[in-house]
Amino acid sequence: MGSHLSKEPGYSFHLVNIDCLRSSTDFNVVMDLEEPIEDLLPYLAAALPGSSFVPGTGVINLVSAGHIIGIYASQITITLVAGPEEGARLCGEYFTKIRDVRNRKEEITPVRERRPGLTLMDILRALPKTNCGSCEEATCTAFAAKVFRREAPLSACPAFTENRSRHEALLAKMAANGYEVA
Repeated sequence: MGSHLSKEPGYSFHLVNIDCLRSSTDFNVVMDLEEPIEDLLPYLAAALPGSSFVPGTGVINLVSAGHIIGIYASQITITLVAGPEEGARLCGEYFTKIRDVRNRKEEITPVRERRPGLTLMDILRALPKTNCGSCEEATCTAFAAKVFRREAPLSACPAFTENRSRHEALLAKMAANGYEVA
């Protein structure tokens, strides 16, 4: 089921078919690290905006640019990759992030406790649900999804901005999860 094995200094990766979506032309990437990074996971979690990490679980999860990423002690998985070029680029980016965190470890406050969870529904509940289009999305649900994926700021909704003071708990939860909250 795997294809396109690639070896780079410090890691190797291969693409695998998405078995549950047989008609998909996208792949998942499995990146194997030469050196385990278990000791860096709390620091990576702090440095990667929007990541979820529960100390002791050995995995960081995040959604970035439409990809679901799992970072483990010796492996990284990335979903919905278009092909070998995108796979190589993403693996290179995450390997660079690991090296950067390793080099800046002393400057980073590691994640030592579970962050409050944030869901798309948390964001949607704060929106007016009028589907007015002021945010340039057809529906409030579509806009909430873009905010959740970090593709749009919550402040792009004028109705939310007008009632912002009623949603301080949501804003605090978003900030705790690495979202930019103006």
